[in-house]
Amino acid sequence: MCRRITFSVVFFCKKTKLNKKGKAPIYARITTSGQITEIHTQCQVEPEHWNQRLERCMLRDVVSTQVNEIIASYRANILAAYDSLIKEGKEPNCFAIKQRLE
Repeated sequence: MCRRITFSVVFFCKKTKLNKKGKAPIYARITTSGQITEIHTQCQVEPEHWNQRLERCMLRDVVSTQVNEIIASYRANILAAYDSLIKEGKEPNCFAIKQRLE
């Protein structure tokens, strides 16, 4: 019997780690079959401009647009790492995915 693998990626801003300018770092949380790991995206956003439901910055300025593009790129890279692990016949756990990205 093959056990089912669950997989999800969520981007969020860590409001508990505000910097001196009042910005919070954005993290990607990868979950596979109940295991969780987080990756810092090197992006920061003011928490009041972050929409958690849409997982993106809501401002329309140049920096916010770049942040949203970086997040989209991170998501694409995470999904590509997941797919390549499956194609190689390896178990796509969150730690293997994180290792591929680093």
